[in-house]
Amino acid sequence: MPVLASGSAIRRQLLHNAGVNVTCFPVDVNEDTLRQQAQQDGLPLRETALTLAYAKAGAATPHHPGRFIIAADQILELDGRAFAKPTDLAEARTHLLALRGRTHALHTAVTLWKDGRTLWGDVFSPTLTMRSFSGDFLAKYLQTEGTALLSCVGCYRIEGLGIQLFESVSGNSDTIAGLPLIPLLTALRQHGVLFT
Repeated sequence: MPVLASGSAIRRQLLHNAGVNVTCFPVDVNEDTLRQQAQQDGLPLRETALTLAYAKAGAATPHHPGRFIIAADQILELDGRAFAKPTDLAEARTHLLALRGRTHALHTAVTLWKDGRTLWGDVFSPTLTMRSFSGDFLAKYLQTEGTALLSCVGCYRIEGLGIQLFESVSGNSDTIAGLPLIPLLTALRQHGVLFT
């Protein structure tokens, strides 16, 4: 059984729905420090997301010798600016106002490791355009979703009420939710984790 280097309920559910049972192993990596280092190194945000996924896989590997490790990360990019998860609902409101009426990219990185070695990794970048929602909708949205938004880059769960924020979406819903399933399933088959 593969290990998912994450405590993300939605990533675990996506894998479960696809018939892949995993052991969840949340890892402790300093994402802010890694992001800052990547920025200093001049890495594009797409590559930064992959660097973070690699760091998570690397942190899980010593605890699970001989097992396959799946790790992922997401960075939202708007006009070259990276958005991290909000720290509170006031910051979530600020993020949503910045995104309102605009198109952003959601860089979703995923990797597969075993015994400290990268077997596969890639980044997928769906684009999403938020509609010009009203202040009343925003207030109701924040009230309804509450602190669940604090675990979401972009302050939306596309699989729930968050879909109402959007005018258009280009990309797979599973990638937007945090895990590009089809390419990951292909990699799992190529490495003998799943039947071909």
